[in-house]
Amino acid sequence: MLPEYRTIHEVITMDKYVCMMCGHIYDPAVGETKAFNNTILVNTDRMELYEGKVMAATPIKAGTAFADLPADWKCPSCGHPKSYYRRMEPDTLRAMRTISY
Repeated sequence: MLPEYRTIHEVITMDKYVCMMCGHIYDPAVGETKAFNNTILVNTDRMELYEGKVMAATPIKAGTAFADLPADWKCPSCGHPKSYYRRMEPDTLRAMRTISY
């Protein structure tokens, strides 16, 4: 359910933010349902069994701007605080790149 004061176009065009430590991308159009799990996996060949299994106690709903996230929110992938996120800059040259190797 989108907040009443935002249109769908406003939500889709909101800025995405990336964690500088692990590369996790917070997309306001999607929200966040995962929570940080500090379990250390020794046997990484079974990591896919554990990825994304921990659900956040209070999921972030779609349409929630990065600035509206709680101050104690942490990256669901690595556990670093919100201050480690930076706004993603759009790659304006991507469409112009035509060389493929």
